[in-house]
Amino acid sequence: MQTLFNYTTLSTRLEKTTRTLFVTLNRPDWKNAFHLEMLFELESLFAWCTSRVEINTIFINSSTPEFSTGLDLNTLASLTPQHLSKMNAKLQKIIFAMMQLPQTIIIDLGDGAQTLASEFALGADIRLSSHEAKIRFNHCQYGMIPAAGGMSMLSTLVNPTFARKWVLSGEAISSQVLSESGFVTETYHKENREEVIHKTLGTISHMAPVQRIQAKLGLFEALRPQFETGIVMDRKISKASMVTEDWRTRKPENTEFEFMPAKSMSYSVKLSLVKNDEGPQMEH
Repeated sequence: MQTLFNYTTLSTRLEKTTRTLFVTLNRPDWKNAFHLEMLFELESLFAWCTSRVEINTIFINSSTPEFSTGLDLNTLASLTPQHLSKMNAKLQKIIFAMMQLPQTIIIDLGDGAQTLASEFALGADIRLSSHEAKIRFNHCQYGMIPAAGGMSMLSTLVNPTFARKWVLSGEAISSQVLSESGFVTETYHKENREEVIHKTLGTISHMAPVQRIQAKLGLFEALRPQFETGIVMDRKISKASMVTEDWRTRKPENTEFEFMPAKSMSYSVKLSLVKNDEGPQMEH
């Protein structure tokens, strides 16, 4: 095993036998939440991988039983719309890049993931999880929407019926449903996890590398038009939804929140337009 890089939020190592880059989210004190620092390090790592065609696979897991909470609930109330927009845009860019990397990307979701982490998993070619895993696209429960791919990309990768149920209910998705939908490729019991991983990595390492890379490119190109259209739509809807700033009412210790009533939305949109119009005038 060869250790690579000195990241603050990630641990990396290269396994030469199967030519696998192992990437571990390694901020358990954050519950491996996706702060901007982690997103920047992931972006840097994937940029490095772009020309490393000698690496067959990128295997991503976590230092905690649950892959990641996605959002950091302790800092959520302090996020400005600009900060949140930046996080969504960065994550969306990373997911899109993962789909185009020459390596086959495998994510082990462990016992589950929520919000931004569930969206991040959309960028993988193969998704594994434990039999006990619970995945949630529960952004709306925190006054947000899945703007990094949890609307358009999710609806492209799985049947839209599943996507609607998952996003609009925010309920935990069982490993059985995850497998039936195709979102998770294979589940494992804790005692055979290493066997499942070893088998998957070994199989990929024996494939013809040029053909494997070209096959991944072909699979991506077949969906590129839907993805590119969806990205634009996601950004527009995300911008409109942020008018309420509902996520800022979320306190980690509370289970009940005072979200903006739907009937107040039109007034808030008008108010935000006025503020946007006044901003440039005040600067001049």
